[in-house]
Amino acid sequence: MTDVRAYDLSTWNRSVEGEIHRLRLQVDLSWKKEARNLSWFGLQDGMSVLELGSGPGFFTKKLLSLVPNSSITAVEIDPTAIEYFQQYLQGITSDRLKMIEASIMDTNLPDNSFDFAIVRYVLWNLPDPIGAAKEVLRVLKPGGKCVITDYDDEFYSLVDPPAPKRLLGFEKLNQFVTANGGNPKFGRYLWRILKETGFKKLNLEAVILHSDELGIEPLFKISFDEAFLVPVIQQGFLKETELEEIRAETKQFLSSPNALIMIELLMICGEKPLAT
Repeated sequence: MTDVRAYDLSTWNRSVEGEIHRLRLQVDLSWKKEARNLSWFGLQDGMSVLELGSGPGFFTKKLLSLVPNSSITAVEIDPTAIEYFQQYLQGITSDRLKMIEASIMDTNLPDNSFDFAIVRYVLWNLPDPIGAAKEVLRVLKPGGKCVITDYDDEFYSLVDPPAPKRLLGFEKLNQFVTANGGNPKFGRYLWRILKETGFKKLNLEAVILHSDELGIEPLFKISFDEAFLVPVIQQGFLKETELEEIRAETKQFLSSPNALIMIELLMICGEKPLAT
């Protein structure tokens, strides 16, 4: 099975285990607020839930606890993520959790099957996010809801004091993402994409993570660790000398007693229209 995407779990970090750790940390840091918003958007226990782009399963396991009487279908295309998912969630009864190896572009799931769909950090790395959103709309029941969590690079991560070398790293990372079919400015188009797809009753909210609450190093790890630049260097977008400059600035930044990081995640909810 083939799939076109900018993100690949096995190459995004120095090692697969390093990226797995980052993904787990990402879920742990934002879960409380994401869960609050999911409930606010209308997720209720007992609903049939579809998680598209489930990755290693960290968010899936928290969903299983949040809605203990719901069935969850997890869709993932990355073979490395699927292998880890199956190990991490082994023992979960099959009537509550189903894993499907498929692309969000073509899930092969029946029409009008799910009450609630969740898509986290998937659409930014696809060349056809509208096509993906149409597939989500198709498999939702009339009146069913879709929640997308994603980011926009221009206001995703704010740091103080300023870190110009880090901004250079972001610029090179964004060039890499764009060249590989992704869109680092995807967040600003969430509303338009869901509207064009046919979703109604849209609601766009933000989740704010602040280092004064969660710690500076964990937030730095999930927002811009130098390990993100491994594929960027491999494809020639960033020089090793530039990485050394970023590394030196990072060390200085993290040792500053007044340093802070604020991360903004975007969550949008849309509803599939009722049948006429």
